[in-house]
Amino acid sequence: MSANNNGVPHTRIQGFTLIELIIALLLISALAAWGVPNFQALGRNTAVTADINRLQSAFSLARNTAITQRETATVCPTNQQRNSCTSDWSNALLVIKGDAINQITNSDIIRVFPKEQATTITYNRNKRRVSYSTLGHANGFNGRFYICAASAPGKVLVLSRLGRLRIDETPADC
Repeated sequence: MSANNNGVPHTRIQGFTLIELIIALLLISALAAWGVPNFQALGRNTAVTADINRLQSAFSLARNTAITQRETATVCPTNQQRNSCTSDWSNALLVIKGDAINQITNSDIIRVFPKEQATTITYNRNKRRVSYSTLGHANGFNGRFYICAASAPGKVLVLSRLGRLRIDETPADC
């Protein structure tokens, strides 16, 4: 408390005026309107990046396994039972020994890469698997994987005949 000229103490009222409150609410709503769509786009981009990392990890593991263990290794999308390959590359991925696409046993499975929920993946070769030779080559399986999320530009992974993956600089038109 402080005293005025007459020596009478008075209290100082602290708070917002109605105009200050309205201005603050307008600023918060403008920032939210600008930030929410950007935050949603960030989520879609993160989903695409996560699936790119998942594919790169699966293909690297299969290629390295084929080279180091001197036997064919295969990457394929799998059904829920994980006993055969499907053509939907958005499903969970299996890295398996050999090149079988049906009647896969648990002893054949090297690793399972779980499915990402927010993306779709298409393989332009429409094959159910990619197999690596003992030299690490993916002869006959080279192609493009299109990774897309809802209403966002996607990415393209290019698989060479030598079995290497690279990210294409041109965004995919999803």
